[in-house]
Amino acid sequence: MTPRAFLAKEMRRGREARGISIETLARTLYVSESLVRAWEKAYRIPKPDIIGQIERELGTGGFLARLLAELVDVAMPVEWFGRWREIEGKSSAFWSFQPSLIPGLLQTEEYARAVLRAANHAAVDLEDAVAERLARQAILTRDGEDDDEPPLFVGLVSESALRNNVGGPEVMAAQLAHVLEMVERDNIFFQVVPHTTSVCAGFVGGFVVANHEGNDLAYVDNQLNGEVIDDVGETARLRRWFDVFRAHALSQNESIELLKKMVEQWKT
Repeated sequence: MTPRAFLAKEMRRGREARGISIETLARTLYVSESLVRAWEKAYRIPKPDIIGQIERELGTGGFLARLLAELVDVAMPVEWFGRWREIEGKSSAFWSFQPSLIPGLLQTEEYARAVLRAANHAAVDLEDAVAERLARQAILTRDGEDDDEPPLFVGLVSESALRNNVGGPEVMAAQLAHVLEMVERDNIFFQVVPHTTSVCAGFVGGFVVANHEGNDLAYVDNQLNGEVIDDVGETARLRRWFDVFRAHALSQNESIELLKKMVEQWKT
């Protein structure tokens, strides 16, 4: 049992021991019933600011907060990423938005190394993390044997992702040239949202939506960790934001021309 699954089990056990229904707990906490169910199925993790409220209702005396702080928070990034890796391998389409970086599935080795190093990966783990990221990219170029076609990948980035200095000019020039090579494939699309558009105000963070066996799932990344989103309403909101951002983006041909221009700028 993973730490998050253990936390979910103890939350459910505490609620049932008190004779509190999911509906009552949700109403008391001013949250949706679906969110409480997601907590108890280990699909979602309660935020630190609400765990105390849950403790007061369930009478668990700080036990859940200690589980969250001492076990779950440590294990969560690796655990969630493991689940996302499984989802990635079985998905037929991806819609990826990044406000400041090139999407991970399109990163070169040196660019990925610079990103992961900046994320404070320990030196002993850095090369393993780089190798893992590069291995994931194989799904975009698989040859389609045994009906295993490569997935559709739509990458959408802010213009900032082309201008942010990640790893130095040489790394940036090689990275953008690599994107130009990848978009020559029939299954890969790449568009840039200009920094002059007002929609940039909505660029809070990066996310990926994947169509996994007919259902949309999402991965939302932040400075500390990532989270898999499987709530139908929340994934629909992410897809809607993606569509809004894409409506303000340059066309693929215009984006390609901008990429070529930026490659030359980084070389000089």
